[in-house]
Amino acid sequence: MPSFPKYFLAFWLGLGALAQAQDAGLDLRGAVIENDVDPVLDDPAPQQADGRAGQTSVLGRSNTATAERGSTGLRLGNRATAARPFSDRLTAVSRNGGNGTLIDQGVYAGDTTFDAPRGLRVGTFTIVPELTITGGWTDNQSRSANGESGQLYRISPNITATSDWSRHQLDFALRGTFVGYPDSSDNDDTNATASARLRLDVSTRTSVTAGLAYSYSQEDSSSAESANGTDDVHSVSLDLGATRDAGLVSVTANAGVNRSIYTADDNGGVSNSSSRDNTLYSAGLRLNGNTGSVLTPFVEGSFLWRRFDKTCSDSICEDRNSKGYALRGGVAIASGPKLNGEIGAGYRIEDLDDKRLDDIAGLTVDGSLVWSPSRLTTVTAGLATSFDTTDIDGASGSILYSGDLRIAHGFSDRLSGELGLGYQMRDYQGANIEERTLTGQAGLTYALSRNVALTTQYTHRRFDSSNNASDYTENTIEAGVRFRH
Repeated sequence: MPSFPKYFLAFWLGLGALAQAQDAGLDLRGAVIENDVDPVLDDPAPQQADGRAGQTSVLGRSNTATAERGSTGLRLGNRATAARPFSDRLTAVSRNGGNGTLIDQGVYAGDTTFDAPRGLRVGTFTIVPELTITGGWTDNQSRSANGESGQLYRISPNITATSDWSRHQLDFALRGTFVGYPDSSDNDDTNATASARLRLDVSTRTSVTAGLAYSYSQEDSSSAESANGTDDVHSVSLDLGATRDAGLVSVTANAGVNRSIYTADDNGGVSNSSSRDNTLYSAGLRLNGNTGSVLTPFVEGSFLWRRFDKTCSDSICEDRNSKGYALRGGVAIASGPKLNGEIGAGYRIEDLDDKRLDDIAGLTVDGSLVWSPSRLTTVTAGLATSFDTTDIDGASGSILYSGDLRIAHGFSDRLSGELGLGYQMRDYQGANIEERTLTGQAGLTYALSRNVALTTQYTHRRFDSSNNASDYTENTIEAGVRFRH
């Protein structure tokens, strides 16, 4: 494991301990659910008679740097990452298509409220630290066809910081997970994410947004890419956007840069660069109809340029540089507090410079929905399509389709439960390789006190590949404790 994740974990452990030691007498402003509440609604939610936050209360505004748009299928591509927190989907759909529609504050955020985080006020920011430590057992430590059973432990720190400005908003989020296997340290897995998001309200009709994110993860050993020894994945992304409300239509111009770096340790422990290292540039335009109705249409288009560090990217010297475009249309849904979200479909193509390789082209579908059938139950659903690179001889790249469905229910302010089902299908263009992943999970959280909760979770994962020797199943059960302030 690289040295920097170890320092990352040490930092978070110390931070979590510090948060636990803080005085519990800070001002309780309500539970944080990941809703992007508009400044005009920035009032504390109603409290119960004893001063605790109500079952569905919120802390003014939420952290937009944590938003999950689309779906990861309860994991991230070929990587063994944990599912995102349930409330991340609420943040993503709180402003449907950027038209200002808000999710009602009463929508259940999928978490216990007895231990609702109060946060630490530092200047004009509210900082919320959290640390979850669990232990358990898995029947497949290596996530491979011949994996053995054994014990595991998981350390998951999380901290968010949200500005309390009357106008504009700046959010930060840091998350990480380390999974250790005492019987087989070679299978230890680490992932980490750091993100920041800024919104500037230039005027009542114009806003500017910017986002910066970094992530580190390790590829699943059974994926087709791991055959070439690529284990570590680093990603840095930057996006800029400006939205102008022009009456019946709002216009958003955006641009983005996404840098991907892949490394693997050789026998000497030295990290080597991969022929997959590349940078994707994009620029696009989106039009949203301001109809004020339940269904609001939108259309968008973007141009794409992908450039690799090495133009000779594999053993037969294939040039995978490409250019292309993406088109998409759909509707944003705003049906009061019950149903909110966005769904769209389109087409994307990347035309590779090497004519020996096929274009990476296909239909796309993306969406994020939140349905609140009752004040104590929330259902979220997501769909996503992504295009990934490869250095497999003869293959242009891959198209990954992901989807998930999750339901959370609050049995009381102390007890919360969740069920989730996710699915991914990866199709390699130009190679006869297809990979499918089915993930199911069930979990319970019980709040012991205002700062401590017990958690337990069962996860089942089934991986099927056209490379039969790569198929595997995994069952994991964990239990532990969560600390937050």
